[in-house]
Amino acid sequence: MFLQKLGRCLVAQRRGYAAIALVVFCSQLNAPALAAEPLAGHDLDSAPKAAIKSDRVSLALPPGSEPCPRSGAGATCITAPIAIAPGLASLPEGLGACASDAEKSAVSAPAACDDTLLDTPPAAPGELPALVGNTPIRPSVPAESLGVRDFAFQRVSLAATSTSVLSGQATELVATTSATVTGTRLAIEIFDRTTGTLVGACMQLSRCMVNYTAASGAHTFTAYITPPTSTLPTAATAGSSNPVRVSWLDVKVIAPSPVVGPGHRVTLTANATVDVGELGYVLGLYDHTDGKPLTYCTRGTSCSTSMTEAVAYRHSITAYIAEAATTASPAFQAESQPLVATWLGVTLEASSTYPRAGGTVYLTAHSNVDLSDTPWSLGIYDHSGRLVDQPCKSSDSCTAKVTVGKGSPPSFTAVIGAAASPVEAATPVGQILNRVLQMSTLQNIQARSTAVRPSQILWGVDSCRAFTGDSSAKGGLYPQVVNHKGHPDFWGRYITNTYNCPGISAAEVAAARYRHMGILPIYNDYDCSAVAGYANGKAYGLTATSASAAKGIPAGTVIVIDIEPPGPWCSGGVDKGFIQGWHDGVTSAGYTPGYYGDSTVGSTFNRAWCSAVAAQSQIAVDSYVWSFQPSLSANFNKLNAPRWAPHNLGCPGRVVAWQYVLSSGATPDVDQDEAFSSLPIWYP
Repeated sequence: MFLQKLGRCLVAQRRGYAAIALVVFCSQLNAPALAAEPLAGHDLDSAPKAAIKSDRVSLALPPGSEPCPRSGAGATCITAPIAIAPGLASLPEGLGACASDAEKSAVSAPAACDDTLLDTPPAAPGELPALVGNTPIRPSVPAESLGVRDFAFQRVSLAATSTSVLSGQATELVATTSATVTGTRLAIEIFDRTTGTLVGACMQLSRCMVNYTAASGAHTFTAYITPPTSTLPTAATAGSSNPVRVSWLDVKVIAPSPVVGPGHRVTLTANATVDVGELGYVLGLYDHTDGKPLTYCTRGTSCSTSMTEAVAYRHSITAYIAEAATTASPAFQAESQPLVATWLGVTLEASSTYPRAGGTVYLTAHSNVDLSDTPWSLGIYDHSGRLVDQPCKSSDSCTAKVTVGKGSPPSFTAVIGAAASPVEAATPVGQILNRVLQMSTLQNIQARSTAVRPSQILWGVDSCRAFTGDSSAKGGLYPQVVNHKGHPDFWGRYITNTYNCPGISAAEVAAARYRHMGILPIYNDYDCSAVAGYANGKAYGLTATSASAAKGIPAGTVIVIDIEPPGPWCSGGVDKGFIQGWHDGVTSAGYTPGYYGDSTVGSTFNRAWCSAVAAQSQIAVDSYVWSFQPSLSANFNKLNAPRWAPHNLGCPGRVVAWQYVLSSGATPDVDQDEAFSSLPIWYP
C-alpha cells in the first residue's frame, strides 16, 4: 500500500518452515467427538447459588464440594491455617530514632518519638477522669516510695494509619501516652501480640511511632507503658492500650489445568492471606476479558469454582479481596496477577501449487495458544484418519507438506490432543518404538478443526498507480511486471481516488478481462487515521460498496478496507467498533468484507479484530484478512515467491492473502502478494 511504502521501515524476518515428508505408516485416527459436560439444574434465585449458566459460559461447584454460604454462584470455600510470621519494623520516612536512655538500655527496638500528648477526654458529670488502674489521683510524693505502679497514672492509646495493607507494604503504628516517660523508669513499647514480637520502643517523650511491614495474616498490636522489656508484659507490670488489628492482604489465582478444549472444565481457585469472613470482606474471581465478576465467597481463605466455556476463547482472570461482592466497576482491596484460562481452538489452512495428482499441498495448523507448556499436542490428519507427520507441541502452529495422490482431491483436519508418552530409548527396540509412538493417534481430543480441502495459491501484485491505460494492457505497469516478475494471477487496486492514487479505470477493467486476470478491490478514505468507531466503519462500508456497484463489481466480491498501522502518517488506531461497522456496512450491501492489516498478535489491528470477533463471532465467518506481516526483504518474483507464512491472528479469522514484500520504488513499482484461490476476488 502507498502509505506503507512511506511509513513502514522495519521489515519482519521471514518465518520459515521446514518441509516435512509424508510418513507412510500411521495409526488410525480414533478421536471421540467433543461434548460439553452437562450441568445439573439449580435454582439461581436461591441462596446459596450453586451454579450459573449463560449461552456460552457456565459456572458450577467443583466436583465433590459444597456451596459456600451466602456467596456467589458455583462458589465453594475453605478455611486453611495461615502461616503468620513476624514482620519488619522500620523508622517512619523522614524521622530519626528516639534518643536512647542509658538507664533503660536493656531493650533495642528503634522507633521515632515526639512530645505529643494524648488528649484527656472530658469526664461526664459525676464521673472521674478515665485513668489506667484504680487510683484516679496522682500522689504528691514519688510513687516509688508508696509502692504504687507508675503506669497506673498514665493512659496510652494505639492507632494505625491503615488496618488493611497489601502484602509487603507498611502501616505506621502510633502509640500516644497522657504523660512523658522521660525521667521515669518506664518506656512506651508496641508489640505484635500475634507473633509475640516487640515492634518498637521509645525511652523518651510521650508519642512513639514505628512502621511495620508483614507478608500475610491479621496481626493484633498493643502498646504498653512498661519497664523496658523484650517480652510481652502482663497487666501486673504494664498499662496497655486498646488493641489494633492490621491485616496484610495478598491474593493469588491458580488453576491446575488452565488449558482445555471447549466444553471442558477449568477449576479456578482464589487463595488469600487472610480469612475474609473475619474482616467482613469477600474473596472473589474477576474476568477481565469479559469485564465482569465471576463469583465470590464471604468466608474462608480459598474460594473456588469450575468454569466451562462453550467455544474457543481465552479469559484473563484475577482473584480479588473487596469490601463487598464486586460489580462491573471493581474497587479491590487487593488483586492478584492475572491467570489466562484457555479453551482451545484449532484452524487449518491447506494450499497447493497444483491441487491435483502430483501437486504439493502445504498444511499449516494453528492453535489459539502456544502448546509448549501444556499437556497437548497439535496434529494434522488426512481424510483416511492418518497423521501426515509427527504431532507438534513447541509452539502454536504445526506445518507439513504432502504430495497429492490419484483420485479426488484430499481433505485434512487439525486436532489438539494428548500424545503418547515416550519410552526408554537406550536400546534399538526402544528407539523403534518411540518412532512408532510419535506417529500414533492423539488421545483425549480437546479441539478439532473443520475438514478443509487445499486451495490453490495465487500470485499477484498491488499498486498505487494504474497498471495500464489501454484495454489490452500492452503499455504501463502490466508489461513491466510480466517481464520482471511474472504473469500476475490478480492485481490489487483502489476502487476510488485516494491520496495521489487514482481509482481503477474502465481501461484497467477491460485489460483485466482481456488478460484473464483477477482484481482485488481496495477501499481507503483520504484520512487514514479515521478508522475508529462503528458509525465510521459502517459509513465506509456503504460508500465502498456503492462505488463498487458503480464500477460493475458484482455482489459477493470481497471489498478490502485498507487499515494502515499507526505511525507518523496515521496517528489513529483501528478499534473494535470500526471492524464491526465495516462488516455490517459491506454485508448489508451484499458484498464480502475484507480487511488489510497487521495480523501479528498484539498489533493494533489484531487487538481490534480479536475484540470484534469475540463480541460478534459472525465477523470471522463472513470476512477475510489480507495480512502485510511478516514483510520480507528479498528480490522475489512469481517463481521464487516465499512459502505461505503470514502471521497468525491468534483468534478466529481467515488470513487468505499475504503482502509479503513492499515495493522498493524501483521498476516495476508494485508490492507482491499471495492469496488463496478461495478469496472471492473480481474476475471481470
